[in-house]
Amino acid sequence: MISYLTGKPLFEIDAALTLDVRGTGYQIFVTEQTLTWSLMQSEVSLFIHSIIRENAFDLYGFETKNELYFFKKLLGVSGIGPRSALAMIGLASTDTLYQAIVHDNLDFLTSVPGIGKKTAERMCVELRDKLKDYAGETEKVIHDGDTDVIDALVALGYSPAKAYAALNEVDETITATNERIKAALNNIN
Repeated sequence: MISYLTGKPLFEIDAALTLDVRGTGYQIFVTEQTLTWSLMQSEVSLFIHSIIRENAFDLYGFETKNELYFFKKLLGVSGIGPRSALAMIGLASTDTLYQAIVHDNLDFLTSVPGIGKKTAERMCVELRDKLKDYAGETEKVIHDGDTDVIDALVALGYSPAKAYAALNEVDETITATNERIKAALNNIN
């Protein structure tokens, strides 16, 4: 089983990174942010999760152990496959995902394509107790209007990942939705 790779990022094919590790090219599925970041580096190291099936040997790569941890936990939820789990990891930080799950923020969780309300509810129920050992970086608070902020930024043409990254930088003392939108836009620019 492959669990960690370091190499030179070569190119992207079908939303997957091709990583040259001592002359062998590995196709690794990564989040949009990781793909963009990796292609600008001369060398990257990724934590790897391997999924072996009858007709495929897929590798999924993550920048941090927390991302890998969440990916594995998400795969344990019925109805969530590797692509949906990867999309969820790419949506926001692992701390934000943790907060959304333990506080039943279904609007946030259903913003991932392919994740409906029932799957999001199942995710909250099944993972709440399993995430007790999660060691997050911060205790970032998700405000009630944050879904509206993300929707507004996406409507303006920003990707959900970029919108969540910008929102993550907004001062927590700003609570009004329209003010959080302005602050997030300032973070993007």
